[in-house]
Amino acid sequence: MTINVVCRKDAINRNHLAPLALVFTHDRRRKFVGLGISIALEHWDFEKQQPTADSPDGAEIQFQITSKIREYEKKIKKLEVLEIPVTFDNLFEQNGKRINCIVGDYFKQIIERLEKVEKYGSASKHKVTLALMSQFRSVNMRFEELDLTYLREFEIFLRQRGNVSNSLATKFSVLKAVYNKAVSEGVFVPKSNPFQQFKVGSLWTNTRKRAITKEDTLCCCNDSLS
Repeated sequence: MTINVVCRKDAINRNHLAPLALVFTHDRRRKFVGLGISIALEHWDFEKQQPTADSPDGAEIQFQITSKIREYEKKIKKLEVLEIPVTFDNLFEQNGKRINCIVGDYFKQIIERLEKVEKYGSASKHKVTLALMSQFRSVNMRFEELDLTYLREFEIFLRQRGNVSNSLATKFSVLKAVYNKAVSEGVFVPKSNPFQQFKVGSLWTNTRKRAITKEDTLCCCNDSLS
């Protein structure tokens, strides 16, 4: 995502002043956010996109522009650190949760979408994960409640049921994907991402395969021919 400042010549007011705005560009989409500052066209350097040297209050205007850009850059950095997709919805969300959607209902929505595009294998994995979560605790919960403590206790619950590492990894990969999908769709904006500390990748283990020797191969061939 890129951020630039522009002088809106297309929106000159009655006092012949043009408003300044930040333009955000992401995935070929643009979004304008007004800065609440207007300036005379002759006091704006359109090549450098900044106030001219002789602009009244030019230094103050430039300070406000720079401060606002840095504010959004910090928000973008925070989203990246939390491993949250940087989208317009997430960047400009002010009040945290956008949609009153509980975990169980959202899981079911994802399952329906997968089945509509005939991804039945993936839908089945989501159903299994949701069923186990329902056995662990009620899924009538907000996404904000899916914190690090929940993940660790859910892992213990699954291990006690005999789930091995790769089985655990599959279920937590599904849960993480649904969590991130909810974030990317603006269902809510977490204050912290529990999967930043709970490393799903560490649950995977390499399955050991026994190599077949040449003698074993010849033996099998002889048995099949006898």
